[in-house]
Amino acid sequence: MTSPLLELERVSKRFGQVIIAEDLSFDIGPGDVVGIVGPNGAGKTSLFGLISGDLSPGAGEIRFAGRSVTRMDAAARCRLGIGRTYQVPRPFGDMTVFENLLVAAQQGGGMRRRASYAAAVQALDRTGMSGQANLPAERLGLLQRKRLELARALATQPTLLLLDEVAGGLTDPEVAQLAEIIRGVNADGMAVIWIEHVVRALTSVVSRLICLAGGRFIGDGDPASVLAEPAVREVFLGTDVTTALAGDGPEAASADRIAP
Repeated sequence: MTSPLLELERVSKRFGQVIIAEDLSFDIGPGDVVGIVGPNGAGKTSLFGLISGDLSPGAGEIRFAGRSVTRMDAAARCRLGIGRTYQVPRPFGDMTVFENLLVAAQQGGGMRRRASYAAAVQALDRTGMSGQANLPAERLGLLQRKRLELARALATQPTLLLLDEVAGGLTDPEVAQLAEIIRGVNADGMAVIWIEHVVRALTSVVSRLICLAGGRFIGDGDPASVLAEPAVREVFLGTDVTTALAGDGPEAASADRIAP
């Protein structure tokens, strides 16, 4: 039996009286691709902060690749193989795309010169940004900024990639392009956890879906089953949304951009 890549055991986090994670336990294996959905304020981005090291848990343990990372900071976890994107891309605007990737590889991934160049080139190729390598990041449009955000995470050469709403604000064809990139990196063996409100894009890629609400997991399983659960439909989708959202029919087309 394959050992889990990431394990959360009874992880909790509060800010005063506000609960952002309560007694959360789950694990994912190497090469898994998992989606996370939930209403605004559910604690999804905070969960990523707990996994990546941006936040420290108040209780519980986080293990990655068989070792406890609970008290490690974000830089140490990144060098172990946890890479992430952020909802709002903030590249170094006065640097070129390639220079942004070198910074990610060297400072995030801890690579030396030759290895960092190779990682940056690979990230350019994976995200289809080779043609923009020498372009200042401040001149990029939204889609290209999203691609650069993804490329910066990939340049650290993670074994676990955390994607935080990379499809937000994009057109349907642009979302499809990003989904294809994510399928490609997962096919290469990289585990992916993807937070997304563009549900149809998410369900076209992931094999497991988790719904988070109020800092608690209220659904976990194959996407169609989770989307059909009454509790999930109540807090996230709304009682009038059907499980057709997970498919390709006309109901799905009208409901694929739910952002509570």
